Amino acid sequence: MVCVVGLLGLVGCSQTPKIYKKPPEYVEKIRSSLGTIGVTVSFYPVKSETNKPAKGIIGGAARGITVGATTPVVIGAVSPVPGGTAIGVLIAPFTAVVGSVYGVIKAVPAEDVEKAEAAAEKAIARLKEMNLRQTLIDEVVKLGKEQTGLSFVALPGTGPRDPNEVVRYDKIDIRDIDTILELRAEKAGLRGLYSLDPPSDVFIEVSARLIRAHDNEVVVSETFFCASEEERKYTEWSQNEGRLFVDEFNSCIPELAEKIVDDFFLVYPIS
Repeated sequence: MVCVVGLLGLVGCSQTPKIYKKPPEYVEKIRSSLGTIGVTVSFYPVKSETNKPAKGIIGGAARGITVGATTPVVIGAVSPVPGGTAIGVLIAPFTAVVGSVYGVIKAVPAEDVEKAEAAAEKAIARLKEMNLRQTLIDEVVKLGKEQTGLSFVALPGTGPRDPNEVVRYDKIDIRDIDTILELRAEKAGLRGLYSLDPPSDVFIEVSARLIRAHDNEVVVSETFFCASEEERKYTEWSQNEGRLFVDEFNSCIPELAEKIVDDFFLVYPIS
């Protein structure tokens, strides 16, 4: 599989969850010694990644040049044609000019982008008020109890407050907790191709780690993604003060919780 990343944006590279690659006996050993599981979540701000449209004529021309110049090079690099990259480099100056002209013609008016940005800020403010971190903890605890037969307990206020912080759970007074399920909300926003007015989907990235409480040993780690099924343009996501944007974020929380519970506690790898 070829993954095209960078100036053209994230096209998508599906990865097999790490736990699926573990030997079944290793997974069974971990799950048999989990005991009571405390669920916590990070406090630091989520990294925002949003693909916005080019703003106005100047923005359209600049992005058109970039997309026009890079597209033939990337296509040449991934194509099976011998010398494809060299051919792409040769024609890049010409496609850059074409891209610039196209960008000027097709760019989204600056006032429309600014109006959408203002609506998006209101939507983000609403999301912050909803305390989705606590909602994620509650969903994982609820599903864990219902589906696994294990004991889950919410541990609000104990998660990392910085992306680089390693919380020493073995030094914290969390009695009767054998294992920590640490959730870190890493990235969120709108992702799509780097183009003039890209359709994008709402996404959230959460990393999760199972940590033994008595010695702080990480026994399993994984990264989970949730993305909306529909793609819309930035101005469409921002309509009605970002109502659809907010709704998609909310719908991602139970989906993430289900993925986490399934992969960490229910699904068994095949040897």
